[in-house]
Amino acid sequence: MLHPRERCGHGEDGAPHRPRRQECRSAAALVGDVEESFAHEASRLHREHRPMPALKHALARPLRAITWGGVAVGVLLAVVLAVMLTNDYQRRLEAAQRQSRAMAVGTERLLAMELRNLERAMGGIAADAAELFRRVPAQAPALLDAAISGVLGRHAELESIVVLDAYGRALTAGKGDLQLPLWSDPQRRGQGSALYLGPPQQAIDGRWVMPLALPMEGDRWLLARLRCDELQRIVGGLDVGSHGLVSISDRDGAMLARVPDPQGTVGRRYTLPGRDLLGRAAVVELGSIPGAVDGVPRISTISTLQRSPLAVQVGLADQDVLAPWWPYLHAAVAIMLAYTGVLLVLLYAVRRSTRSQQSMAEELRTGHAELGLAHQAGRVCTWHVDEDAALLHWSPLAREIFGLQTDAMPVAEFFHRVHHEDSERLQRAFNQAFAGDEVLDEEFRLVLPGGQVRWVAARGQRVEVADRQRRMIGALTDQTERYRAREQMSQAERRFRLLFDRNPAPFWVFDPDTLRFLEVNHAAVVQYGYSREEFLAMSILDIRPREGWDEVKGAIARARVGEMQDATVRMHRRRDGSVFEVRTHLSRLDFDGQPACLVLAEDVSERLAYERDLAYRARHNPDTGLLTVRALTEQLDAQESAYTIAYVQLRGLQLVADTLGREIGDAVLQSMALRLGGLGARFGTLAFQPAEDFVLAIGGEHTAQRALDDLLQIVSAPMRGKDSLHQFEPRIGVAVHAVGDGHTAEQVIGMAAQAAHAARAEGNVIAWFDTAVTTRLADRLRLAARIHAAIDNEFQLYFQPIRHASDGSPAALEALLRWPQADGSFIPPSEFIQLCEDTGLILALGRWVIRAAAQAQRRLVDAGWGELSIAVNVSAVQFFNSDLVAEFTRAQKEFGLARGALHVELTESSLMRKPAQAMQTMQRLHEQGISVSLDDFGTGYSSMSYLQHLPLDILKIDRSFVADVETNPRNASICRALLSLGHSMGLTIIAEGVETPGQLNWLAAHGCDQVQGYLLGRPAPLEQIIDSLDEVVA
Repeated sequence: MLHPRERCGHGEDGAPHRPRRQECRSAAALVGDVEESFAHEASRLHREHRPMPALKHALARPLRAITWGGVAVGVLLAVVLAVMLTNDYQRRLEAAQRQSRAMAVGTERLLAMELRNLERAMGGIAADAAELFRRVPAQAPALLDAAISGVLGRHAELESIVVLDAYGRALTAGKGDLQLPLWSDPQRRGQGSALYLGPPQQAIDGRWVMPLALPMEGDRWLLARLRCDELQRIVGGLDVGSHGLVSISDRDGAMLARVPDPQGTVGRRYTLPGRDLLGRAAVVELGSIPGAVDGVPRISTISTLQRSPLAVQVGLADQDVLAPWWPYLHAAVAIMLAYTGVLLVLLYAVRRSTRSQQSMAEELRTGHAELGLAHQAGRVCTWHVDEDAALLHWSPLAREIFGLQTDAMPVAEFFHRVHHEDSERLQRAFNQAFAGDEVLDEEFRLVLPGGQVRWVAARGQRVEVADRQRRMIGALTDQTERYRAREQMSQAERRFRLLFDRNPAPFWVFDPDTLRFLEVNHAAVVQYGYSREEFLAMSILDIRPREGWDEVKGAIARARVGEMQDATVRMHRRRDGSVFEVRTHLSRLDFDGQPACLVLAEDVSERLAYERDLAYRARHNPDTGLLTVRALTEQLDAQESAYTIAYVQLRGLQLVADTLGREIGDAVLQSMALRLGGLGARFGTLAFQPAEDFVLAIGGEHTAQRALDDLLQIVSAPMRGKDSLHQFEPRIGVAVHAVGDGHTAEQVIGMAAQAAHAARAEGNVIAWFDTAVTTRLADRLRLAARIHAAIDNEFQLYFQPIRHASDGSPAALEALLRWPQADGSFIPPSEFIQLCEDTGLILALGRWVIRAAAQAQRRLVDAGWGELSIAVNVSAVQFFNSDLVAEFTRAQKEFGLARGALHVELTESSLMRKPAQAMQTMQRLHEQGISVSLDDFGTGYSSMSYLQHLPLDILKIDRSFVADVETNPRNASICRALLSLGHSMGLTIIAEGVETPGQLNWLAAHGCDQVQGYLLGRPAPLEQIIDSLDEVVA
C-alpha cells in the first residue's frame, strides 16, 4: 500500500510487536511462496516414506499365478476342442466322399444297363432291316415302319427310330440327321460297343433327346432318339440332399440329365472334370470342387461308362455334409467364451482384492509418517523441560532447523543463545509459565552457532506427568521467513513510492466507485497542467472529452468484475483544452485499505502519427502518391460490388528517365500520374505499378466505356517534358469483376494485365479479357518453353546472298534464323523473336546465332569463299543487355576468323533507345574489326544529329521503298535521297527486297552498291549456298 498504517519491526522498547491481521498483498504473496516451499518439501518427504516395492510384489504374486494358470488351462482346452472338431470334420468329409462314390457307381451301372438293352434292341432291328434290304429293297422301308412302330410302342423312352443312309437322310418314316457324318466317329462310342452317341438335340415338342446310331450293312445306319427324360428318371430318385448334385454328361460336356434344376441346363455344355476318362470304365474321387453351373462347392465323384462316352457325376454339397458339424463348433466356441468370461471375472475379483490389500498397506505405512510430515512441512518442533533435570529436550527437526548438535541442552545454556535483547523477556515469560501462572507465547531471536539469527515463535505450558512430576512442554516454529516477508513488504512500499513519484510517465490512482483521483505523480502534473491539489479535487472524467465518458465507465465496470483490458489508446484533454492520444495501462490495487485502480498514461501522439505516416507510405507509391496495386486489391476485396479493371502499360515511360535523366523522368511520371489521377477521382480508384503500369478500378456505378474512352485519350496525348514532347506507346487490358463470380481483385487485375500483354502481342491498343486471351498467353508460354529446349538442337541458320548491283557477283551473306518442325513446316520468326525478347531468351538465342554464323564463315573459308562476310541481325535487347563485343570476339577466336568476317545488323529504333551506349558499343565493335549495318533505314525516327556521329559502315534501304521503285515516283525519290545521304557519309548502300529485273536495273543505274532479294537468291542452308556459288563460278 502507499501509506501503510503500521510498519513491521520493533517497538520503541526494542521488543517486537505482534503482526496485525490486516497485511498488504505483497506480504501475503511472500508468505504464499513460503507455503509453496513447505508443500514441495512435504511432497518430497512423502515420496521418501512410500511403501517398499517388495510388499507390492508379494501382494501381486497370487494374481500372476492365477493369470498364467488360467491362460494355460484355456490353451489346453482350446487345443482339445480343436482336435475333436478337426477329427469330426475330416470324418464327415470322408464319409461324404464314400457316399458320393457309391451313388456315382450305382447310377453308372443303371445307365450302362439301360444302354445295353437299347443296343440289343437296335441290333435286332438292324439285322431285320439288313435282311429286308437284301431281299425286297423296294418294300423294305414300308415293312420296317411297321416293325419300328411296334418297338416304339414297347419303349416309351425312345422318341423315334429311323434308318438313314450314309449321309444321314431318312430311308424310313421319320426325320433324318444330316449331322450324322460329323459325329459318327469312334470317339463317340465306348470300348466293346458299336453304338454311337450323338450330341443332344431338342425335339419339336421342346424336349431333349440323345441320338443313338448303330451302323448297318450297305453304309446304312439305324438311328434311335433316346428321350433325356429317361436319363432324368434314373438320376431323379437319388437323395443327395437339398444342395447336392447328380448329372449325366456326354464327351463334349453337354448336360443330359441333372438333379437339381434340369431345366435350362440340359443340352448346354460345361467343363467336365475327368473328360479324358470317357469311353473306359473309371471312378475318380474329386474331393470338394465348385459346381460348373452354380458354383456351389460339393464333394464329388465322377464315374465313366466303359461301353459309352458318358460320365456320371455325383456331388454332396459341403454345406449339407457339414450342417451337423456346425453346432459342435458353436458349442466349442461357447465353451471357450464361457471359460474366458469366468477367468476374467476371477481375475477381476483377485485384482480388486489385491488392490484393496495394497491400499491398506499403503495407509498403514504412511499413517505413521503423517505426524512427522506435518511437523516437517510446517517447520514445527516439539520441546519439553523436566523439572528435576533442568534440561531442555527437542525433536530431531529442531536440530536440522536451528543447527543444534544435540537432542538436549541445559536451559541456562539455551537462554545464553537467545539474542541479548530478547533473553531477559523470554526467561521471565518462561518462569511464569513454568510456575503455572500463564501459557508461554513469545517470539524471539535465536543466534545459531554459525552466527545466523533466526526468528522463533515458542508456545508451551506446564503439565503433570507420572509421579506428579511437573514438565514444561510446547512447540517451536521458525518465523524467519515471515519476518523477512514483512521487511520486503516495507522495502517494496518504499520502492513503489519512489517509482510512482519520480517516474517520467504520468501515474495516478483513482477510486473506481467515485472515479475521483486519490493520488497523482509529478509527471501527471507537468503533462496535464493541473496542480496536485486540483487533481485531487477532480474525477478522471475531467481529463476526457465528453464523448468518451461512456467508454470510461464501461471500462471501469469491466475492471471491477475482474475483466482486465489490454493497453488502450484514448484521447485525453489538458487544462488548456488541447487533446492528445495516450495509451493507458490499468491495474487494481489496495490503497489505504480500500480497492483502487492504478493507471499509467503513455503519450503516444507522435508515435501514432509516425505509424500513420508509415501506413500511408506502405499503401502509396512514393514517386506518384498513388495507391500501390496491393493496397488497391485490399480495398477492392473489402467491398462487395462490381467493378472494371483497366490495366495500362505505357512503354517508353521508363526510357525517358534512362535517356534524359532521373529528374526529367520523375517530372514526366508525376505529370502522367496527375492526369490519370483526375480520371481515377472521377471514375473510381487509380494505382501505380512501377515502372510503367497504371491500374484504374472503375466503379460499377460508372460507364466503363466512357471511362476507357477518356483513358485512351489521356494516354495517347503527347506528354510535355522540360524541353520536348514525349509520345508513349499505350497498351490497355480490360477485365470485369461481377459480384459473386468468385474472383479476387488480384486475379481480376492479373486478367487485365494478361489482356494488356495480348494487346501488345497483337498490335492493338486496347483488349478485353476473355478465355481466349489466357489460351493465347498460355500458348506463348508453352512456345517459350519449347524455345528454351530448342536453342541448341532445333534452330538452323539459312543464308541469303548479297550481290554487287553492277555485275551480280557475291558480296556477302546475311544469316537468317529458321525453326524447322517435324512435319517439314517452319515457325516464322515473327512468332518467336518478339517472344524471346519479352522472356529474355533472346540473349541465349543470340549467342547461339553468333557462334553458328562464325562456324558458317569458317566453312566458307574452307570452301574457298573466305572473302564473303556474314551479317548477323542483333536484337535491341541483346545489344543493350549483354557483352555483345565479347561474344563476337569469342566466336571469331574459336573459329580463327579474320577481321571483317562478321557484320552486325541493327535497326534504327533499337539504336535510338540509348544512343550514348549504342555509340560506345559500336566503337568497340569497330575496334575488333566488326562492321555495323543499319537495317531498315528510313522506317524509324532517328535523329540526324545522332546518326551522323554513329560509327556505321552500311545502310540498308528497306524493302518498302524498293517496291515499284522503277514506276513509283515517291519511292524513287526516297531511294535517290537515301543513296545520296549514305554516299555523302561514306557508307555502303544495300537495297533489300529486290524481286524484279526492273528494280535491279533502276538501283544499279542510280549507284546502289549492293542488292539483296529473291531475284538474286532465296534463303537456303549453307551447303546449298556454297553449291550455288560454285555453279556461278563454273
